[in-house]
Amino acid sequence: MKYSKNKVSKILAISTMGSLLFSVSGIFLGIISNSDMVLLDGLYAVISLVISSLSLFTSYVIKKPNRDSFPFGKYIFQPLTIVFNSSILLLLCILSLMSSTNAILNGGRIINANIGLGYGIFSFLGCGLIYLILFKNKNKSDLIYAEMLQWLLDTCVSFALIIGFAIIFVMKFTSFSWLIPYIDPGLVLIAGVVLIFMPIRLLFNNFREIVSMSASDEIQYNLHEIIKEMNAKYYIKKEDLRITKIGQMIYIDLQNIVDDNSKIQTIKQADKYRDEIIEIINEDFNNFDKWLNISFTKQFYSRQIN
Repeated sequence: MKYSKNKVSKILAISTMGSLLFSVSGIFLGIISNSDMVLLDGLYAVISLVISSLSLFTSYVIKKPNRDSFPFGKYIFQPLTIVFNSSILLLLCILSLMSSTNAILNGGRIINANIGLGYGIFSFLGCGLIYLILFKNKNKSDLIYAEMLQWLLDTCVSFALIIGFAIIFVMKFTSFSWLIPYIDPGLVLIAGVVLIFMPIRLLFNNFREIVSMSASDEIQYNLHEIIKEMNAKYYIKKEDLRITKIGQMIYIDLQNIVDDNSKIQTIKQADKYRDEIIEIINEDFNNFDKWLNISFTKQFYSRQIN
């Protein structure tokens, strides 16, 4: 896993550098052009910079072992980081919706469309390139996946910028020129509505991990199928399987109920079963770390001690 985690850090570093570039250029050109849409893109990049930096730091923290203080690993830092990042993005979306609504109600805003269009093209190409880099590595880490969604939305916003400022150029020569002041706040309003769903989704999914709720349906289904097939092979009729996921770690607790007909009667047989199932799980879930605990008993028992 060392190579994989180092690669995750390098990919997140690319995202961080990209956020720095677009935050500086977006805010500077947004102020010059008087465009809230460009400014929003710059502010979004600033928050992306904070998020990317925090994600990069988290990836370094996770890969450094500290068994004494964190006996089950530091994977909780990953969903905590994403929840914090998503909360900031959600706040930005809410503020942008309020600002754009206020601008529309007060007669719109006159902007420099030339600067806005140039920035939109630059941002679309740059954000699209970083998105593609992250997309190719999205399965290596939930942090990369969250960053990928962030850059995808930024690419879409940049494309909307191009369309919006192109419309402004066309409208100058039509009878609808009176609508021009409303285009920029209108774009901000639309962007805010579109962007707000991503942080809400990330907040929900990662809060589930923080409180140790069940893993996704896909993970649970695949693991249940693996266990059922293995237990049929070893004549194990019943099992109690509990699965949760925190960051890149899948925690699997399997309690097999054996009887006199089961092929698990000795420690050697139990070890053979364990080795086989570890090999299968590693093949099917090679992008995750796994924590597996398997016990064999003749009757169900509760894990909770009162």
